[in-house]
Amino acid sequence: SGGGGGGGGGGAEISKSTKKGLTTIVIDKTEEQLDQDETPEEQWRVVLHNDEVHTFNYVIQSLCKVIGTLDRKRAFDICVVTHGTGKATITKSWKEQAMKYCLGMQRQGLTASIAPENRFTGDGDGDGGGGGEPGGEQ
Repeated sequence: SGGGGGGGGGGAEISKSTKKGLTTIVIDKTEEQLDQDETPEEQWRVVLHNDEVHTFNYVIQSLCKVIGTLDRKRAFDICVVTHGTGKATITKSWKEQAMKYCLGMQRQGLTASIAPENRFTGDGDGDGGGGGEPGGEQ
């Protein structure tokens, strides 16, 4: 069935915001209109959880394979954060796409989950992705 297309937006430039040492990347023409402030459809985070089983190399390969827009450098950064804090946000997308990414990671044997952006306090400042606390009053 149809995807979550729609929305204009310029070319496919990559916007990068680095806060607290984690790089959050918004990529791709289709995701571009999903701005952090005005989300026509709710954004979901794909979160990678640390395990003691897989090597960095394997995880980097898996990330690049499942999420075609990630390069090895970014995949490595995600590994570092995941290893250090227990989990990290891999990417943000609309729910259907986030589910696909999450399943793809799980097929690689990795532990991944998705959560709606509004579960994260602050406006997407990528603090390593994912405390379980629901956001308070804004």
